[in-house]
Amino acid sequence: MSSKNNTQTLLLFLAVIMFLALFAFYYFLQVPSTEKVQSQQNEIVMVEKQVQLLNKKLSEKKEEPGPSIEEIQAALPLWDNTEQLTLDLDKIKTETKVTFNSIAYAVSDKGMQTQQGDTANKSAFPNVREVKVTTSVGGTYQEVTDAITQLQALPRLINVETVNFGTLPKDLTRKLTVNLTFTAYFDPSYKSKVDKVALPY
Repeated sequence: MSSKNNTQTLLLFLAVIMFLALFAFYYFLQVPSTEKVQSQQNEIVMVEKQVQLLNKKLSEKKEEPGPSIEEIQAALPLWDNTEQLTLDLDKIKTETKVTFNSIAYAVSDKGMQTQQGDTANKSAFPNVREVKVTTSVGGTYQEVTDAITQLQALPRLINVETVNFGTLPKDLTRKLTVNLTFTAYFDPSYKSKVDKVALPY
């Protein structure tokens, strides 16, 4: 009877040891492994979402149309196009009530790189040429600044270089005469890619 009890006790003890061993295996090996797998799955999901987002951005970028040839010609005409500049200045004059006096155009037939004459300082746009415009603008301070704002907002690439207000009067509603110089640009080099040349009228 005592031997039977000892055997049962031993079996019970072994069962407890096996249970503890299985529990330890599950707790120390299986649980971390499961958590690691879950963490990796979460990372995979995040990466997939990022890839989808990048693909979407790339698709949108490909779908974005570049500027049309008409827009390119408006910004950078094939010739000096002083006719369009004159029309634009006339429109600005009407809308802002300023006057443009003694407008002078100086057209350069040489590319910007040739003008610089420094081979070590090559221009990124060697075929782009310039039209220097010098004029005086008459009007109130607000009218003149509005006119300059409209000039810079034209489709054509324009760089306002100097605006000389002189000594401003205390009463800014008085008429001023302001000396203004700016540069407009053109590029005849892409004419072969144009099917229809945009006219200024």
